[in-house]
Amino acid sequence: MYLACRDAPWLRLAWAAANFGPIQSSKFLSSSSALQPFDRRPSLVVCTGDLVTAPDQTLRTAVRDYWDSHTLGKQYVRDRSLEPGTPEFFAHIRPWMNPYKFPWIMDRIEREAARLQGKHLLEIGCGMGFDSLEFLKRGVRVTATDLTPNAVALARKHFAVEGVRAEDVRVETVLSLSFPDETFDAVWANGVLHATGDTALAIRECRRVLKPGGRAIISHFYRKPSWMYWLNRYGRENIEYKEEDPPVNEFYTDREILDMFPGFAIEEAAREHHRALPVHRFGLKAALYRYGFRPLYNLIPSPLAKQLAYKLSVTAVKI
Repeated sequence: MYLACRDAPWLRLAWAAANFGPIQSSKFLSSSSALQPFDRRPSLVVCTGDLVTAPDQTLRTAVRDYWDSHTLGKQYVRDRSLEPGTPEFFAHIRPWMNPYKFPWIMDRIEREAARLQGKHLLEIGCGMGFDSLEFLKRGVRVTATDLTPNAVALARKHFAVEGVRAEDVRVETVLSLSFPDETFDAVWANGVLHATGDTALAIRECRRVLKPGGRAIISHFYRKPSWMYWLNRYGRENIEYKEEDPPVNEFYTDREILDMFPGFAIEEAAREHHRALPVHRFGLKAALYRYGFRPLYNLIPSPLAKQLAYKLSVTAVKI
């Protein structure tokens, strides 16, 4: 998927925020509200993107192969002398991994870990294990899974480096999990489900393996309308890796996202990433972002910026 801006210089500036800028959150369903089953009315906005609704084996293989060769975090390595899987390697990329560069994610981990002490959490798409590591440090039992063998191998090394032990670290696809029904107290997925090719199926599988009353903690989905969606639709710059993007990266309206949670009570839905923060890129475009786009974009009044936030995170309880 491409965000392309070569014929519009101002879009090139804006694209940098898609690649780099973490932001704040806007909770439009309060976590303190009484839980209510989500209203399953038809979507109020028809999706106009090219959604993949039934991924065939070719697409699933393409998704797996892409992420096996583009493990999240490798794009942040500047010192190529570092050996992947060493303490120095993990320390080098740590500041740019999701729990640390996006403060609202660490807040969510701390909040959820406090209520999941001693309980069993499944992470979907663990990557190198940074999110799972934070749950393990806080007394949560974790089974960490990823679609790709490379990520699983790095996560195992990471846990060994940090002296923590997961219940299991294994290769799984969220589109067909091998776990029995009602196995876990919580499921955590961070920036994964919208990149599978069938987001609704992925959510159904999360629900299946949750115990009654279990928590689906999904950070995040890409949303539309948002500035990132517009850049994606009309641009040509890559989002994830400079040289190549994944085969699938879906955008949805808020209603379309919440409509994919039947059988859940929505506890919180938070719009996130609406303010631009520092970047891990270098060169002309990065300089334009730092000294041009970022200070100008952050002048946008907060209420408007929240309307343009490009991520929606959902916490829901199985009913």
